[in-house]
Amino acid sequence: MQQKIVRFVVWVASALATPVLLSAQDSPKLSFVNDVVPVFTMAGCAGSNCHGSIRGQHGFKLSLFGYEPPLDFKAITDPDAHRIDLKNPEQSLILLKPTFQKPHGGGKRFEIGSLQYQTILDWIRQGASFDSPGSPRIQTLTVTPSEQTLVDAGSFVNLKVVATYSNGLLRDMTRLVQYSANDPSVVEVNSSGEVKALRRGETTVMVRTLGQAVGARIEVAGENCPAQTVAAARGNYIDQFVFTKLSRLCIKPSELSGDSDFLRRVYIDAIGTLPTEEEAAAFVKSTDPGKRAKVVDALLERPEFNEFQALQFSELFRSGIQETGSKGSRIFYEYLRTSFREHKPYDVLVRELVTSQGAHWSGNEPSSFYHISTNPEPGDHATNISQLFLGVRLECARCHNHPYERWTQNDFYGFAAFFARVGTKEMWESNENADYYKEEGQVINPATRLVAKPKYPGGVYEEDDPDSDIREKLARWITAPDNPFFARVTVNRVWKHFFDVGLVEPVDDFRVTNPPSNPKLLDALAKDFVQHGFDLRAVMRSIMNSRVYQLSAQPTPSNRDDRINYSHYYMRRLMAESLLDGMAQVTGVQEKYAGHPLGTRAIEVHQAYLAEPNYALQVFGRPDREKICDRDQQPSLVQVLHLISGDTIQRKITAPDSRLKQWLAENDLTDNALIDRIYMASLTRTPSLPERTRILGLLEAPGANRENLYQDLLWAVFNSKEFLYNH
Repeated sequence: MQQKIVRFVVWVASALATPVLLSAQDSPKLSFVNDVVPVFTMAGCAGSNCHGSIRGQHGFKLSLFGYEPPLDFKAITDPDAHRIDLKNPEQSLILLKPTFQKPHGGGKRFEIGSLQYQTILDWIRQGASFDSPGSPRIQTLTVTPSEQTLVDAGSFVNLKVVATYSNGLLRDMTRLVQYSANDPSVVEVNSSGEVKALRRGETTVMVRTLGQAVGARIEVAGENCPAQTVAAARGNYIDQFVFTKLSRLCIKPSELSGDSDFLRRVYIDAIGTLPTEEEAAAFVKSTDPGKRAKVVDALLERPEFNEFQALQFSELFRSGIQETGSKGSRIFYEYLRTSFREHKPYDVLVRELVTSQGAHWSGNEPSSFYHISTNPEPGDHATNISQLFLGVRLECARCHNHPYERWTQNDFYGFAAFFARVGTKEMWESNENADYYKEEGQVINPATRLVAKPKYPGGVYEEDDPDSDIREKLARWITAPDNPFFARVTVNRVWKHFFDVGLVEPVDDFRVTNPPSNPKLLDALAKDFVQHGFDLRAVMRSIMNSRVYQLSAQPTPSNRDDRINYSHYYMRRLMAESLLDGMAQVTGVQEKYAGHPLGTRAIEVHQAYLAEPNYALQVFGRPDREKICDRDQQPSLVQVLHLISGDTIQRKITAPDSRLKQWLAENDLTDNALIDRIYMASLTRTPSLPERTRILGLLEAPGANRENLYQDLLWAVFNSKEFLYNH
């Protein structure tokens, strides 16, 4: 009876965050998992830069954030390491070093007599056993508040962390977890969970212990913030969520973009192509108040939209790598282009991909979807499909339980088991490869050395019927309207395309430790996507018609540093294909791509590998599709040198059959009109008065060579940020 009372007192005291230090004689048996391991996590000993690193520190290795207590127990109680002293507990190295009674590279981690010190001391006094029989385990970890807006720098908020155990008990873990701010320049957090605002911005404070992790979203508004800073008009639900948050953070959005900027932007984002000078002139002159929405609708139905989407999804699905060949990649590209032309719902397209099989080159459309490497195996497919359609990076759990998420090796190999019967064979009669569904196949979980049973990530197991294709069940589960992953990761990818920054970054790394910047907006986009029958065009239409998308790229003093709240349009460099196609469209001089007829635009080049690689495409970031990744859009010295002195621009501006030559040959075309043509064709605007005056002055100078000057003008335009960037 006395022991029961003592246990009750300990739990109550813990729930109230009041340390109660009982004597070894009266205290209950301490749990290594529940009581000792959290101390090492809280103190930072189990962090990735200390003993929790992959190699540990100075011969002492702990599991990262206490994910694997059995390994920690073995490391601490190893008799050869002499880290604990059962006869003289106070002389145990595990206490002497973190209290800095002995030299310690990690410095002092806690004080003598502190709750952390006393917990370890009592555990050693009780015999340093692994755990008491039937000891409960943490099931969930919660932090409150999960979201908090602080008014200005210097403000505080105290976090409270509660663990729910497998026996239903709750325990206050506020002083037994590790805290860290994703952006420590915005807030600082101490070991007691006290968060102090440092500057305006936002970040997530991560809370970790025993393999569990949760986050608290902290926003810091500007000093002396007036109420209702954001007074911008709100066109649809996207504007509501974005501007509400901006108002809360006292960030003023930029003004609405001008017609020229909007038209060039929306053409590049929707169809990957510049508007023609005629299209630009007509749009700018129009006084129709609904002209922007009409342009959006028109672009979504143009053939170039289907081609542009086929290119981007070919890249996402890694079509056209060397293993599938040019013919296989062309078939896959045509399948995607046809799917978009026919307005095929995205869930239908994904189900076709997941259940695909057949020869790659014989018209079986998406059959090469599974051929992502020379000899792909079930684990490769699990990694690929979970990242593509669930936004979950299961790869980490291939070798060990995920250190930052709930995914375990059982999750990884259970998901891989869905693809145990996917095989590849070479068809000698047609000299091509094929993916097919085998009669049998299995996946072995190396942790258990048992055959893994198909299991949905974070969900239940599935029965594999030998007479059916279990991937059909998986495909239905992935694309189900209530699937918590599919719609959200899809709209996040779409959002990133239009804004350059996803609501979750990286776009395919959804986890509790990487929360969205605007969770309510992400949920609203996913709901809109599902309600419109998984129609990608519907989501794109909502985005392009929002005021948020149509904001100017010119920042204001209050939003200049904002990169995650969409207070202004984020400029970004044109993708390689749009850049080359733009130059070709302006000059009328086409690029030649190996294996494609002259006149083929870069966005129609379907394979990743070209027989004769196009240097400009490579330099400006066209990926090889060997792995799922964002394009490298960072500028480089090689790009600068190629723009300045490379042959791509030079060939186009000096070609005898270029549009420039044709314009110069028109006797009735004045210099003013020719300058307008060049600017409107390339920048979707007419030149400013200073620009026009400078150009005309050069043309009128004695000895001026008119053709050379116009070639120089085109060269300068193509090298300008205004041309190279979408803005």
